[in-house]
Amino acid sequence: MLKKVFKLKNFVENKNFKFNTLLINNNNNNYNSFNKRFYSKNLIMSVPSSVIENHLVPKEIPVYRLNARESFNLLTEKEQLYAHHISVACWWGSKICLGQTSVESGPIFNLFQNLFSVPDLKSTVVPNIISEDEYTDLLSYAATFYGNMGNYLSFGDSKFIPRISKEKLQLVINKVNDNKVNQYWSKSSELMYSLDKQVRELGIDGNGISTYYSPNITKAEIEKVQKFMDSKSLSPYNTRLFKVSENNYNLLIASATTSVPTTSHQFDGYTINIVYGDWNKNLTKVVDNLKLALPYAANDNQTNMLKKYIDSFYGGSIDDHKDSQRWWIKDISPAVETNIGFIESYRDPYGVRGEWEGFVSMVNKEMSMKFGKLTDNATIFLSKLPWDKSFEKEKFNKPDFTSLEVLTFASTGIPAGINLSNYDDIRQTDGFKNVSLGNVIAARKDEYVTFIQESDQKLFNELSTEAFELQVGIHELYGHGSGKLFTTDADGNVNFKVGEVINPLTNKPIDPKTDVYKFGETYDSVFKSLGSPMEECRAECCGIYLSPDEKILELFGFADAKKAEDIYYVNWLIMARAGICALEFYSPPSEGAPGKWRQAHMQARYCILTTFLRSGIVTLDKSDDDVIVKLDRSKIRTVGVKAVGEFLNKLMVFKATANIDASIKLFDEYTHVNDEFLAIRDIVLAKKKPRKVFVQAHTYLDSNGKVCLQDFDDSTQGMIDSMITRFGKDDSDMS
Repeated sequence: MLKKVFKLKNFVENKNFKFNTLLINNNNNNYNSFNKRFYSKNLIMSVPSSVIENHLVPKEIPVYRLNARESFNLLTEKEQLYAHHISVACWWGSKICLGQTSVESGPIFNLFQNLFSVPDLKSTVVPNIISEDEYTDLLSYAATFYGNMGNYLSFGDSKFIPRISKEKLQLVINKVNDNKVNQYWSKSSELMYSLDKQVRELGIDGNGISTYYSPNITKAEIEKVQKFMDSKSLSPYNTRLFKVSENNYNLLIASATTSVPTTSHQFDGYTINIVYGDWNKNLTKVVDNLKLALPYAANDNQTNMLKKYIDSFYGGSIDDHKDSQRWWIKDISPAVETNIGFIESYRDPYGVRGEWEGFVSMVNKEMSMKFGKLTDNATIFLSKLPWDKSFEKEKFNKPDFTSLEVLTFASTGIPAGINLSNYDDIRQTDGFKNVSLGNVIAARKDEYVTFIQESDQKLFNELSTEAFELQVGIHELYGHGSGKLFTTDADGNVNFKVGEVINPLTNKPIDPKTDVYKFGETYDSVFKSLGSPMEECRAECCGIYLSPDEKILELFGFADAKKAEDIYYVNWLIMARAGICALEFYSPPSEGAPGKWRQAHMQARYCILTTFLRSGIVTLDKSDDDVIVKLDRSKIRTVGVKAVGEFLNKLMVFKATANIDASIKLFDEYTHVNDEFLAIRDIVLAKKKPRKVFVQAHTYLDSNGKVCLQDFDDSTQGMIDSMITRFGKDDSDMS
């Protein structure tokens, strides 16, 4: 096959480096300096044109504006001030995501902040330096970068590069001739365009890059350090791990303070140094703005929550963050809903370290009433899930479940719904909260939908938003909110009656020694990288399993039998189609490297598609250039629900009993991509559509101290304008 030559940097390992631990307190610059020492020698390499095309930013980016003005205007002045200061804290923290994504993301961010701040940039470079189309390509790359807070897709973990050539972008840089622009271009240009095999995806152990870890570390080493952390009940959520030298590791703790002395620990032949001050400059700004929010808290729960956030981000204590979540759970139905911290572990290739996330939103009272009815009837619907009551928590702590209009979501992407806290001990004893992000779900337009029948097009477009709201509600409340973990406390006591709880898969009693989480273990620490796809699969299955229930459909306002049937049909169709689309997020085996899934939700949906196909409820109509999902609606409430229920029961039992080995075997079987589906994957890639990015409003204080809300166009330029307005050219946290 002919290959298109693409000039890139290929970074070759240099094993004779010394890691300067004094760089720890310079945020992600410690990794930058380390990475530059670790990789050396510039080589020219060839990359197949098909690979290049898969990583180029699409020519057209769907940009949606998150409209929050109406809900924001309904807030009191005090509530607006509370929302504003926490929003600012969230956004300053979001720059941590840049360093959590790649070493070049920080410099690229600052390059664009300075480049797009140049007055009349377009007229300066178009048409004399670059064409209109090339400038549009530059805007598309920048908007995609800002939408993902880095140069790897937040949904799929694959790298994207500019469609405008490096040579043409260099001409733009030369024409602008700005010192800061030149500085950040020199720091980022090579890696921005690199498609070396090692940097195409996020990963570890030679299968991608990850800035949660130094590039010289192996999965086996990460595993051993995790055992040390488990033995100390030390959470990995706000940490990174760097290998200094043979058997010598720095465990970095995110904190604003840099004054905590480094402590060294010996563990199974390893020296593990606990070093505070990672992301200290970012977290200092987070702490400062959270302090400004304190006077505007609506009640003691919010005040105590903010104080614990401040303590956690300043001192680096996850126990303080857990306390913040306890106060947050107690703050029922606030006018302004927020959460902030190192939250989701999806993008850690090992599956335990949290990405920065912060959101501020306002309650949609009408939709929240529907979710409230789900909560009020929780005991009824939880009893309908396909496992014995001994696998359910003894007491269901009624959570707050609201539909929110997002004002700020500062991270690498925006979900449709959230179930927090992620801490197992809090979920099991204190409870949790569910939120559905209404203005995110509603941000869609009618379009031709790939991989479904022509006869389903109209119904899909008409009902997909309502069906998805139903799925999100059940997914978050009865999916993530259900189930019990069998655990052991510090004294060796278990949280169930020995001899009385039967494993339905073996018909034997739960073994208090082997079928439990040992003291110090958590779901994430046991299941690691499988934890996210398995839990998302369990939650999605709960949504699919319960969505045909007549009572649930009535609670959501679908009393008419025909519309109710259409709603759950479309919900199941969305899931079946998603299983096909999931193949975009699978990387086939290549040059000795095994195939891998790059996105937890999509691996989960492929798993569910396999369940559908095995039951016979779904068939695929395949041709050379298309594949069509055919769902038999007459079998959903019988064959479909039975098949999903049996699979869901396995997921729950394996999770409850910490059975990682059986879970790996199950997922290897259900998410294996054979030759038939590799061929379908080629069709999916040929028809794939870019994911939407969201332009968010900006809040600021006027000269009288009143909060103002600024909106931006739903365009690539609008996305760029929002980030220039929000951050300006401040790079003090990157120095």
